[in-house]
Amino acid sequence: MKLPETKPNELKYGDKRVVCCEHVLCLVQTVRKRVSPSAAPPGTPFPKCFMQVAKKILSRLFRVFVHVYIHHFDRVSQMGAEAHVNTCYKHFYYFVTEFNLTDHKELEPLKEMTARMCH
Repeated sequence: MKLPETKPNELKYGDKRVVCCEHVLCLVQTVRKRVSPSAAPPGTPFPKCFMQVAKKILSRLFRVFVHVYIHHFDRVSQMGAEAHVNTCYKHFYYFVTEFNLTDHKELEPLKEMTARMCH
């Protein structure tokens, strides 16, 4: 997946451009709604669309990693958080690839970095 050309602080979804901080907030709110105990009380079977929704959430989370690595990694390094962000990304990468939760084409934007870091 090649990300569309955007300004450093925005992402593009179809014809709509959203500011990245809004994207992250919406993503967190969506995840919270989907996985909160009130959304599926214990013992409730997973809905038929669960895998589709999980894959979409993980795809959007990957876009956050791409944005952070491309536009904010210098600041992450200045804060001394490089190892933390890299560890989060590695866990994310190993999880989605182990369980086939993303198409490998979607991981293209960070392919070179991932090859160095995870292989």
